[in-house]
Amino acid sequence: IEQEVGPPLLTPISEDLEIQNMPAWTTRLSSNLIPQYAIAILRSNLWPGAYAFSNGKKFENFYIGWGHKYSVDNYTPPVPPPVYQEYPSGPEITEMDDPGVEEEKAFRAAQEATVFAAEENEETEEDEDED
Repeated sequence: IEQEVGPPLLTPISEDLEIQNMPAWTTRLSSNLIPQYAIAILRSNLWPGAYAFSNGKKFENFYIGWGHKYSVDNYTPPVPPPVYQEYPSGPEITEMDDPGVEEEKAFRAAQEATVFAAEENEETEEDEDED
């Protein structure tokens, strides 16, 4: 792998290469209302997220980014799939209050009565078959 060689240190930013007819740096002032107290801000167009600012002889710079150079063909993630429809609501999934003790006893008694009635019907049918 061939080592990348950059420009020599402390070269003026006016010598930075343009990026498809766009300057390498964008400049602006922090405030137009009080220009004597405004801070000069430089933003790199080659390395999105790289900034430098100055107030007289004091300056700082920082970078907040992903470490990728600017590219015209930036990656665009695919569109997510459509949102699923909600599950259809019906009586089989509708929540209900739990039955009370009396209701449970009445339900069990009704079940036992139907079972008892079914057994009696079977016995009577067997008796009729024997005759």
